[in-house]
Amino acid sequence: MKLIVGLGNPGKTYSRTRHNVGFRVIEELLKYEGSSLTEREKLFEFNRLSINGQEVIVAKPTIFMNESGRAVRSMIAQFRAKPEVCLVVVDDVNLPLGKIRFRLRGSSGSHNGLESVISALGTTIFPRLRIGVGKPDSCENDLSEFVLGPFTEREKDLLKPQIEKARDACREWVKEG
Repeated sequence: MKLIVGLGNPGKTYSRTRHNVGFRVIEELLKYEGSSLTEREKLFEFNRLSINGQEVIVAKPTIFMNESGRAVRSMIAQFRAKPEVCLVVVDDVNLPLGKIRFRLRGSSGSHNGLESVISALGTTIFPRLRIGVGKPDSCENDLSEFVLGPFTEREKDLLKPQIEKARDACREWVKEG
């Protein structure tokens, strides 16, 4: 069994923000598989899928990004999994818009959601798929305001095919590990 967890913030207010790209990848994966999130626990909602003949738990935390480590730890415990089989999908301001980067381990890269996961799991050894959301042109802009803001129309057009590529990368990870 493998887990795929998209990080983001719950609620309609945040649904289309840069910080919720992880949620969008999960939604795209579920749509592709003809499914939805049907089960709910205290800290996350999920569904069981079969992808390439393998059981996969696809999930989104129901708590805010900066606390998402608690949800990921809860999922891993509930499904008796190891961090190494839990793919975390997350936005990244240090990557250009739409660029996708896969890593088997690493630091948080100053991402509070990943920092929360690392802290809760007590390890940096878990796979992560980072999706670039770009960075504001000026360093004077508040980064949290930027990631909690919506994409421009131009950015939405550029991002859509990248969300699909991220979905395919998740499916490939299930197949190849």
